[in-house]
Amino acid sequence: MDSDDAPALSADTLALLQSFLSEKQEAEERFAQLQEAADADFQNAKKIDMSYFQEDWQLSQFWYDDATSDFIADRAFANTQDGDHIAFISSPTAYVTFRNKYERSNAFVFEFDQRFDVFRDQFVHYDFNHPVEFARAQDMKHKFKFIVADPPFLNEDCLAQTMETVKFLAAEGAKVMIDTGAVMEDLALKLIGAKITNFRPAHKGGLANEFRCYATFNDDKLTWLSK
Repeated sequence: MDSDDAPALSADTLALLQSFLSEKQEAEERFAQLQEAADADFQNAKKIDMSYFQEDWQLSQFWYDDATSDFIADRAFANTQDGDHIAFISSPTAYVTFRNKYERSNAFVFEFDQRFDVFRDQFVHYDFNHPVEFARAQDMKHKFKFIVADPPFLNEDCLAQTMETVKFLAAEGAKVMIDTGAVMEDLALKLIGAKITNFRPAHKGGLANEFRCYATFNDDKLTWLSK
């Protein structure tokens, strides 16, 4: 096809594309500044929020809305004590919210996306395809009193492998929250005894699949639904 015959974008489509590219460049520049600040002085750097991290759909990233991330962070805080280890597996939105709201040094984000290494020692590079193969794994085994897991892909293998990680990390009596599709209800119960709750996670961009929260515990805000 000659270049003269190539389909031309409409003015509206071109404007949308230019806006998207401009926002993408701005986000990348802000993230580069964030990395520099973290390198210089991580502890005293300004609070990091999710505006620094664009969703990567190829990694199946869909950020929670504020109400959801607040709820999860609050449950993690309410159900732990100072010194308890807390894991956020493939749940960076909730981790970032928790970190900004509460002073707890033993909260960790387990995440494939290496942009989150700006959190330094609290970041664990994690691939659910290798459930117990990650840095400091033996030091972390059976250390975590509260675990949040949001398997990145909505299929049985991903949930099963993520639950292998949960079991590896969980201390005796650990409390676990799982945020995943409604179709995973039976498997979540079978794998780790997590029951469906009253809480419905929501995402900023909205998702077609119905999401639910499963948990191994009850508290005054998170309750199991009776069958």
